[in-house]
Amino acid sequence: MALPHDSNKTSYLLPPSKEDWERQAIPDFVYGQKDLTAEGVQWPRNAPGTLHALPQSPFDAALCSAWRQRVELGLFRYRLRDLQTQILPGAVGFVAQLNVERGVQRRRPQTIRSVRQAFDPEQFNFNKIRPGEVLFCLRRAPDLPGTLLQEDILVVINVSPLEWGHVLLVPEPARDLPQRLLRGALRMGVEAVLLSLHPGFRVGFNSLGGLASVNHLHLHGYYLAHRLPVEHAPSAPLDPGGHLHLLQGLPAPGFLFYSRGPGPDLEALISRVCRATDYLTDHEIAHNLFVTRGAPPGKTSPSSALTGVRVILWARKSSFGIKEDPWPST
Repeated sequence: MALPHDSNKTSYLLPPSKEDWERQAIPDFVYGQKDLTAEGVQWPRNAPGTLHALPQSPFDAALCSAWRQRVELGLFRYRLRDLQTQILPGAVGFVAQLNVERGVQRRRPQTIRSVRQAFDPEQFNFNKIRPGEVLFCLRRAPDLPGTLLQEDILVVINVSPLEWGHVLLVPEPARDLPQRLLRGALRMGVEAVLLSLHPGFRVGFNSLGGLASVNHLHLHGYYLAHRLPVEHAPSAPLDPGGHLHLLQGLPAPGFLFYSRGPGPDLEALISRVCRATDYLTDHEIAHNLFVTRGAPPGKTSPSSALTGVRVILWARKSSFGIKEDPWPST
């Protein structure tokens, strides 16, 4: 039986003995409508680079405490230190970080030859990870739309982390799904952003040929305690209904989708985004997707409030073979 996340019987920590890790059932993190916060999460004016000083939701507390314990247990390929971070000069204000250990110690990426490549059980996949790498299983409560069609999502540490709290969201790994975005996976990725009270918790997806290094369906989630240009970049509408916008003011224009939060509007966004990614995949067009809190579409500024969720989709030139890695990947 799934326990609610505020139950004192639910622990997301591993037992002291390694022998007990495999025998311990994966704990459930069950969330409902009341746990999704669409408005009121903003960057502090005085210290936008602060991570641990900001309020935590139950989701933040569960993820961060379990992730921190896995650090202490040595389950990562390297111990993540404070990364050298700079805001690059110029009108855009890109955030640049140096993570030498990831470049040296991460797992060798798989060879990718097609955006529609089939799952290969002989290659590394998330059925082969150690039991201690799983933090918990994300499960939706019955009061959320689409629950009957839900996919349980394992929240797994990325053993080669880009940043603090870097996890992988893996839908039912035993189904052996290839790296093609599905509605249930995107829905829970967007809802993970709404579960966090930190404005810098983001979720991303890389297609095959778009720098994904493991062909087993997964999304990335991680904390980056800095504002990003995509949160407030202006956009122009591409359809009469205002459902699809072209992101402007950045070197790489992308398709912008926006929702104010849970409900029919969010369900419609998920359907539109997945229709777009299905088209790109079917036509062998690689793509990257990014989910962040952000300002509504239109004319915006760096001071615009984060009133909802932005989903940005970039179509890109495919990169096949073994990749070089400047982007979040497994």
